[in-house]
Amino acid sequence: MSLANRVLYDGLYTFVLRMLNVACAAGLGILTARLLGPAGKGIYALPSVEAGLITAAFTGLGSAFSYFLLNHKPGPRVLRPALIVAGLFVAAGALAIVPIAFLAGQHWAAIPAMVSLPASAAINLASGFAIGTKRVRFSTTLNVAVTLTTFALMAAGLLLVARSAGVAIIVWIVSSTVVAIFGIAWMMWHARNLEPGDPPSVRAFAHFSVKVGFVQLISLLNYRADLYIVAIMTNAASLGMYTVAISAAESLLVPTQVAALVTSPHIGSLDRQAAAHLTARCVRNNLLVALAVCGVLFAFAYPIVHLLYGAAFLPVVPVLRMILVGVFALSLGSPMSSYFTLKLGRPEVAMWLAGAAAAICIAVSVALVPSMGMMGAAIGSTVAYVCGQIAAIWYFSRSAAVRIREILVPTAQDASVYWAFLGRVVADGRALLGSR
Repeated sequence: MSLANRVLYDGLYTFVLRMLNVACAAGLGILTARLLGPAGKGIYALPSVEAGLITAAFTGLGSAFSYFLLNHKPGPRVLRPALIVAGLFVAAGALAIVPIAFLAGQHWAAIPAMVSLPASAAINLASGFAIGTKRVRFSTTLNVAVTLTTFALMAAGLLLVARSAGVAIIVWIVSSTVVAIFGIAWMMWHARNLEPGDPPSVRAFAHFSVKVGFVQLISLLNYRADLYIVAIMTNAASLGMYTVAISAAESLLVPTQVAALVTSPHIGSLDRQAAAHLTARCVRNNLLVALAVCGVLFAFAYPIVHLLYGAAFLPVVPVLRMILVGVFALSLGSPMSSYFTLKLGRPEVAMWLAGAAAAICIAVSVALVPSMGMMGAAIGSTVAYVCGQIAAIWYFSRSAAVRIREILVPTAQDASVYWAFLGRVVADGRALLGSR
């Protein structure tokens, strides 16, 4: 199978499962909103919000795994430095959660946030191993499994045990732990088949993990700083409603992340020029997808929120529309981040770009939230998203020697590739049905 068809088949599989993931995540959000209410949903969200600030850095574990597997062929002994560094990340993360919980004024949330860390580290390792061994579909399946498991157990817990934030928090921890155990077992089983090689040292693995993890932490502040500011400067009900707006808007990023995910192994292994052109094609693809999905939700935000979440959440509609503008811009960034990290081995580029955007988000949000509440945070995040992506496109264009037009304007060749792939899918489907 050609590279183009392989990537597109991986993309089709990933798209279908990620849309399933979006549906389940939306169902989970609706379920918790309806059964817990704005205040209860805000309490339920606190541990995951606090843990999220730490687990963003855990993404570095997966990226380091992918990088060494794709570029250095380290063999099965790579598991040793990976697991050691993961343990160090979990220990450091547990210590870092304490001041975060005290800053938020919710000391109790530190314990469940800490307990969730090992599962997050394990899932990131398993996902990184899947990308590094070009098993993109398993990485997607693992992420969907977390959402499906959480949704199923959450429905059982809230409907059969008690409609309380405490039950919801326990379900959140148990669900991710179950999937993490499965992911680690799968990784250990398949690692036996790696060809013997020279694994990186613990220090080298940790160094790359910290670099990428710090980039992801700064990136999280870029598109989550507003959420933390709302958590600190407003009440639980406002936090509950704002999490609905964030979840609804950023769920639309899932279709645009498909291109970055399925092409990341190829961006990391192709020569620099080919990787740059593949990255530009991904950005063009994301532009069209984001325009379609963000436009629909922007137009029908009021009836959708009213139908799914109820009248209590209607004040969040204008906030959601503001965030959608920023999400449209943010959708363009993930392929370029893959290029900087997996091809150039320079995650610090994405870090500086995200850091500048995060500073803008924090400054604008802190200035506006006291007087405008949730809308002030939404404005801050949107301004940051737009400024950050303008800078990212400019830098990628210069460093990769790719014209901005090639990055942003779809071409006839794009259409021909997708049309040819559709023909391949139809032909394969007919052959499969005929054989049966």
